[in-house]
Amino acid sequence: MVLPIEERNLFFKNWLKLLTFVNNEYKIVSKFGAPKNPVGLDPNDLIQIRDKLWENKSIIDKYLNQARLKNEDKNIVSSWKNFRKGKFLLIKSLKKYSVLLDIEKEKLYGIYGISSPITDLLPYLPIMIETVLIPFNGKIIYDSLIERDNISFGKNMRQSFHEKYIEIKQKSGIINSLE
Repeated sequence: MVLPIEERNLFFKNWLKLLTFVNNEYKIVSKFGAPKNPVGLDPNDLIQIRDKLWENKSIIDKYLNQARLKNEDKNIVSSWKNFRKGKFLLIKSLKKYSVLLDIEKEKLYGIYGISSPITDLLPYLPIMIETVLIPFNGKIIYDSLIERDNISFGKNMRQSFHEKYIEIKQKSGIINSLE
């Protein structure tokens, strides 16, 4: 349900370098610096920088053209142009991953946690969240930031979501790669 430590480190190395580049380009957070580790970073600062990044994915190309990266790192960052940003319903926790439902597009996504399962970060299921899904080494993860809605669902809505989950799963399965 989570990335192995080597992949987690690889993700954060690339993610923080990209966020630093975006912040330097657009001067969003004055004291952001060039963090090497996500611990202690202000989530509100990260969200501001992240939102600017996903506003215009051509910034990724600019970063790739200017940064000196290994091929593996270039491939990882380049794949992030296949992101999915939106509101999702975190509906289920399976052994392999957590399942997010995109209600509008009627799609299910199998999402790996980065450091811990996504369900450990949230108080209950189902829960509406806003995040950005990105490919990473053949899996789908989120960009390390989750915003949740404080909406609770009654029994009938939870049953409706469960039925929708079963319907979509039988029709098209759970998407587990964006690459």
